[in-house]
Amino acid sequence: MAYAASDPRVVLRRVRELVEPRPDLAERYEAAKQTIRVFRKPAFYEVTQRCNLKCEGCYYFESGLKEITERQAVEEWETFFAKETERQVSMAYFVGAEPALHQERLMAAAGHFQYGNVGTNGTIKIDAAVPFRISISMWAGDEETDRKMRGAAAYKKAFRNYRGDPRAIVYYTLSRWNLDGARTIAELCRDNGLPLTFNLYSPTVTYLAKLSHGDANDDQFFRVSRPDDTPMLSGEDLKHAERTVLDLMEDFPETVLYSKNYNAWSTREEPLHPVDANGIAPDCGSRITPLMHYYGADLERKEIKCCTPDLDCSQCRIMSGGWSTKLAPRPEDLADAEAFSGWLEMMESLRRIFVFDFAARQAKAPMHAADTIAAQ
Repeated sequence: MAYAASDPRVVLRRVRELVEPRPDLAERYEAAKQTIRVFRKPAFYEVTQRCNLKCEGCYYFESGLKEITERQAVEEWETFFAKETERQVSMAYFVGAEPALHQERLMAAAGHFQYGNVGTNGTIKIDAAVPFRISISMWAGDEETDRKMRGAAAYKKAFRNYRGDPRAIVYYTLSRWNLDGARTIAELCRDNGLPLTFNLYSPTVTYLAKLSHGDANDDQFFRVSRPDDTPMLSGEDLKHAERTVLDLMEDFPETVLYSKNYNAWSTREEPLHPVDANGIAPDCGSRITPLMHYYGADLERKEIKCCTPDLDCSQCRIMSGGWSTKLAPRPEDLADAEAFSGWLEMMESLRRIFVFDFAARQAKAPMHAADTIAAQ
């Protein structure tokens, strides 16, 4: 029988029904609650509006950018992050364009947050004193496809910059154009002592409009796409992506950090996020809410729909929206003990991917980089 409920009290009651006869589930659920607390009050900080790549259908620049006056003084960033600490931000996401271009701003945040995540293209080495997870976005496993998708061959430089860095994890963004390159990236991650996880290419509203209108290609963020040739994943491509990830999880168990259950959910053909009459996904976990703030590089709060506001909600499969949506068990996750175990497996994977506790690692006995990575 299908289980359905939206009342948190009913959900908690259902969870107790599932875990009380299963001590193994109860122990895993306690660990999951600790993970979820890390994300109880997240915030997004645009470090800069500058970038050194031109990615096809860029999530940040594709819709056009309203330029702002970035705060330049490090003291202003220090004061701002100190106030965010007082607001008890539990997870800080440093985004942009390319945060590595202004590392003094990352350093200003270093002493204020226990948990942080820097999204970067990996082409610039981030100072070892920045104590946050470094999430390296990769879009190809060969130079030709990399230039096609990002305007430059970047992935090899990222491996040179972050080889053996315990903070770093590679996010390979699967698309129709690069599925065959995933194994190469897995091999390179293994050989360079870097964990690997996955993202799914998702189109912006602006990108879809350009395709629909038959716009001419340009030299910016719509260089090579055509209505009959895009990096977007079809239903068949999604099945291919799921199989590819499963194979890599099997073949590179010490390298790939992912979840079989999340993989199955995120690659299903139907939309991940139901949308309302305005095309907005009200239940997406990345929606900007009173608890989750988003700030521009002018340090002003932005009133936007989500952390990547130009993405088309009906086709969004990016990891930030997907994983955050799974932070609370949904009705399908509470159908029975097996389904709940699957949700717990997702929470266990989520912690390994996103949660990097620099202070706790420093308190441990010194490790070689490869040993540190293996401990994840």
